[in-house]
Amino acid sequence: MDYPYLTRKEFDVCVELFVARYGSALEDGGTRVEQQTSSTGRQYLVLQRAVYAKQAVSGPVHEGDIEDDDPTSPVFERTSDGARIEYHAVYSATWRVPVLYVRVVTSTGEVVLDGERVCDMVTEDSAVRAAMAAVPFGGALGVADHPELGVPFLYLHPCHTAKLLSAVAPGQETGPSVGPGEYLAAWMSLSGAAVGLSLPSIGYC
Repeated sequence: MDYPYLTRKEFDVCVELFVARYGSALEDGGTRVEQQTSSTGRQYLVLQRAVYAKQAVSGPVHEGDIEDDDPTSPVFERTSDGARIEYHAVYSATWRVPVLYVRVVTSTGEVVLDGERVCDMVTEDSAVRAAMAAVPFGGALGVADHPELGVPFLYLHPCHTAKLLSAVAPGQETGPSVGPGEYLAAWMSLSGAAVGLSLPSIGYC
């Protein structure tokens, strides 16, 4: 393995190991995890979960529900209207790293491909949203056809992926190393937060 780069066969191994290690914990947290095979026989990873939004709760306010000790503060709960978000980890032979493809599908079947709208729906951190919006050329999220499905998805451009992964784990001689069993988790820890993707806290090193 020529870290941070992968061959397609190494990517397939990374997908299998990721599902084995994280699948149960993610499923317990409400995220469906699947190893998919395209019509051409290529593997890719799919994570899918409901999209939640904050909604004010009517009715009496109970002790512990008040924000900032202000009895007039609204109380919120996380609700879902049936929308779901899909994250697809797909191998890029050009960049030799995974690429994250994202789409939100509403309860009516609408596919949301507006990057700003998706970030508002799935990322509660305003600092993350601001950082995404500050990226030039239309933001960090672009629109392209999914390489294996042939339909439009949002995607995070992979031009800096190798550099970021190298900074996280430069190698055995100069720092921690990342093997096939941890590769996708390390990659998601760098790219996933921008689109509301996080992993259970079992670590990746």
